[in-house]
Amino acid sequence: MRRPVYDLTQPGWAIAISITVLVLIGLAAICASNTVPVGGRNVSSTVMAGKQAGVAIACIVLSAIILRIGYMRLARHAYLLFGIFLVLLLPMIIAKYLGFSFGGLVPESRGAYRSIRLPGFALQPSEFMKVSYILAMAWYLRFRKNYRTLDGLFVPILFSVIPMVLILFEPDLGTVLLFIPVLFGMLFVAGARIQHLGGIILIGLVVAPFTFMKLHAYQKSRIMAVALQSKTFRDKIEENPEKYAFTGVGKREAREWEVSTGMQLVRSKAALGSGGFFGQGWGKGTYVEYNFLPDRHNDFVFSIVGHQWGLLGCLVVLGCYVVIVVAGVEIASVTPEPCGRLLAMGVVCLIAAQTVINVGMTVGLMPITGMTLPFVSYGGSSLLTNFVAASLLISVSQNRPFTLARKPFEWTDRGGHNQS
Repeated sequence: MRRPVYDLTQPGWAIAISITVLVLIGLAAICASNTVPVGGRNVSSTVMAGKQAGVAIACIVLSAIILRIGYMRLARHAYLLFGIFLVLLLPMIIAKYLGFSFGGLVPESRGAYRSIRLPGFALQPSEFMKVSYILAMAWYLRFRKNYRTLDGLFVPILFSVIPMVLILFEPDLGTVLLFIPVLFGMLFVAGARIQHLGGIILIGLVVAPFTFMKLHAYQKSRIMAVALQSKTFRDKIEENPEKYAFTGVGKREAREWEVSTGMQLVRSKAALGSGGFFGQGWGKGTYVEYNFLPDRHNDFVFSIVGHQWGLLGCLVVLGCYVVIVVAGVEIASVTPEPCGRLLAMGVVCLIAAQTVINVGMTVGLMPITGMTLPFVSYGGSSLLTNFVAASLLISVSQNRPFTLARKPFEWTDRGGHNQS
């Protein structure tokens, strides 16, 4: 049943207002970033903010179209969308390992191949894969019951591993990490047994050290950044580099970490701390005026928010995300239709995980993975993807199809509905 759009009691309105606040804060932060290095040249931050505003307007139009269509119509084509973006991941792999960039359409950026260059726009398939994956997974799980068994989890996990492996080859470790909480969140809502999910997590923890050893040196260095903030740990590496060779951090890097690979994190924390409670003011502060913080317009925009508007500004941003997550959980909890319920939880897990990882890396609690802050960071693909995800979430709150299922996802061990 479709609920009236003008019903201000809908949680969708809380989500829409929170997103509006986040986008405006993001535009203000980007505009105040002075000059931004792009493609080897410095670009005015006002130009960057103007481009981001243009993308935001396009996102609003697209959101209106999605809300008009409804999530169920899109979900019926979920497998097709998933397949399209899966194929679009292949050019990045070909460019990375075969050296064929399709006439410059797949550019290299910091050793990675993540986007397809189009006229006036760079398409990042891995961003769109996140939403198409959630749609496809929700459509697959909607009336299944075999995921109540350990064997039944094989297909959903395989469904997840394929795009994760392709994205990891780009390489883009940050995006890969987002699939994990989304998968487990959707399986949990779908009724998978906690002991089965716990067992899979345990296996993952056992395999993690072996996976770590296969990572590139720069990826190891980013992951170890959490520990490298400790001077005691860096001193131990300097004293006995052979013992800590597994970290991928050598004696010289440990000694120069604060002024080399760790400089960005050190300055990020300094920018946040120097903001105090009320901040330095819009467009003011050392890290804005003198361009001391790299990637301040995208991955580390949260540091600029704290630098300019202090703890108060950070709390406003985090408060908006809390509203989105709480409203999203409420939507998922009251939606009886299985696909909508799963879709809502998938979007909530995606936004929550991306926010936690981005904020965590700017304060030194998480590895630096190149993760953008939803709705705030500069980036057309990121903003567009997050708007699409949020639009689907709001669509679920507005469209609740009538279903004869009594209690979706609740199955007894014998395979029938739980009638209690």
